[in-house]
Amino acid sequence: MNTMFTSIDTSKSYATEKNLMKALTKLGLADRNPMVVRNREGRWTAIFSVSLGRFEGNVAMAARLGFKTFA
Repeated sequence: MNTMFTSIDTSKSYATEKNLMKALTKLGLADRNPMVVRNREGRWTAIFSVSLGRFEGNVAMAARLGFKTFA
């Protein structure tokens, strides 16, 4: 079995979920259905799926801004 792991600990993160959601709204990413998670330090971050079809451009922007993406 071939398993791939990635760490969210290096992703852009925020102290509270409210701050994360405020930032995602400001960046135009809140309506892209992110998976909202906490890293090992208890900070909040978002993960975006690249298989969102018409939203692909914004998902690439999310990656450039420091958020994780997955296929």
